[in-house]
Amino acid sequence: MKKKSTDKINAAVIGLGFGLVHAEVYKKNKDCNLIYLCDFNRKHEKICEKKFNCNFSINANSIISNKNIDMISIASYDNYHYSQTLLALKNKKHIFVEKPLCQTDRELNHIKKELKKNKSIKFSSNFVLRSHPKFVKIYKLIKENLIGKIYHIEGEYNFGRLNKITHGWRGKIPYYSVTQGGGIHIINLIHWYLNSKIHKVVALENKLATNQTQFRFPDTVTALARLNNGATAKITSNFSCVTPHHHSLTVFGSKGTLILTHKNLFFYKSRNKYVEPRKINFKIKKNYKSKILESFISHIKHGTKKPIILKQDALNTMSVCMAIDKSIKTKRWEIVKY
Repeated sequence: MKKKSTDKINAAVIGLGFGLVHAEVYKKNKDCNLIYLCDFNRKHEKICEKKFNCNFSINANSIISNKNIDMISIASYDNYHYSQTLLALKNKKHIFVEKPLCQTDRELNHIKKELKKNKSIKFSSNFVLRSHPKFVKIYKLIKENLIGKIYHIEGEYNFGRLNKITHGWRGKIPYYSVTQGGGIHIINLIHWYLNSKIHKVVALENKLATNQTQFRFPDTVTALARLNNGATAKITSNFSCVTPHHHSLTVFGSKGTLILTHKNLFFYKSRNKYVEPRKINFKIKKNYKSKILESFISHIKHGTKKPIILKQDALNTMSVCMAIDKSIKTKRWEIVKY
């Protein structure tokens, strides 16, 4: 039976780590009914009953195939994203998936083919930095032509949570990519800021800091990139850094430079060392992590405004990640296959 425009969206969340943030968004949103929460750890069942007053299950497949559910948030471990996304597509669910939406080229191609078959399905991914006030501020300054034409950009995703890869699930699953788990955010910002796709990449890696731990994969990856518009970029995923979790970004333009450090944003308008940069202020909003999902819900329900992260944004960003991971193996430049 076709849903009426007045009907609420019946939603479910799979994976109750960051997925609890998704659950809170659905619970508060007037256009949604939070029907199910799912996690293989039963300790979340009490939270489900007390805080969200909804059903709980340890069986993700049964929730995805439930005909009463319209929309699925997938926030499980990375190695489950592909199979759960594919099943949700085949069951005609709208999908909001945590990054990465899959882990291999083959999986990404399968998802692309399934999306082409199901064009009515709404699909997005949770690139939370796109709604963070400091990155939104940088975007506005770029659009105001403050720094002129961008010719180079460098971004670092500094994880600063070593224990999560040496003792957490990231080190226990069959495969983990720090580019897919961290640098993916920087890639998405680069595409957004420059309004141009990354054409080719070459990457280097190491795991010197985690060599004696259970983590089996590179913990640090740096990639160089050339965009279609001729600009260049450097993307670093540093998961072993001895710093708090943060993101650094430098945007070089023909008229000026924006430098984002751990806590501050500066604008340089002169090459003269005696000219101090201008500090640019921005207001931190605590609820920024919910904005991407809220915009997606609004798009599904009302269809009047595009979501912050479009389907193609998610697919394009994943394509760059795949090329970087491939370059690590081939040790050569790889063309991004969109």
